[in-house]
Amino acid sequence: MHILPIPPDHVPTLSALAIKTFCDTFSHLYPLADLEAFLRTSYAPEVLAPQVADPAQFWRMAWDDDQAVGYLHAGPVGLPHADADPATQGEIKRLYIDTSQQGRGLGKQLLNIGLDYLSMRYGDAPQWIGVWSENHRAQGLYRAYGFEKVGEYGFPVGTTIDHEFILRKGRGTAPAP
Repeated sequence: MHILPIPPDHVPTLSALAIKTFCDTFSHLYPLADLEAFLRTSYAPEVLAPQVADPAQFWRMAWDDDQAVGYLHAGPVGLPHADADPATQGEIKRLYIDTSQQGRGLGKQLLNIGLDYLSMRYGDAPQWIGVWSENHRAQGLYRAYGFEKVGEYGFPVGTTIDHEFILRKGRGTAPAP
């Protein structure tokens, strides 16, 4: 397994992986028109390319031989919370693992890389994650890392609005498992 930065020529691979992992996890929740609209506006190569090229954003992709199997996106916090400050605080924005690799520790490995990046970039500032209210597995992982629920918001997927939790941890609240 290799975890590497994402060069411009791998953005189409990132796009395909992002679409696959999002659909594997969440497609059953949405009407097809909402899902297609979200995928087009969130994961198309032309949408991802400028994000991957932005030096304020941190991206990594996990490879099993020549197969992309997971990815991480971290950067300035963008969650709708009064205490969230994108100038001084960071967020794990996306962390997805292909179903073929789930349960093997890759999620924890990517999360550790992302949290280390946020610590290097933002020091001891709070770290943030948004998570779907029904994704109990992810919530358990984030709790083990010291994240606590501090808010809620609606996340649009087309015209569907998901109920999301806002999680935050301050430096030193809990050691990484």
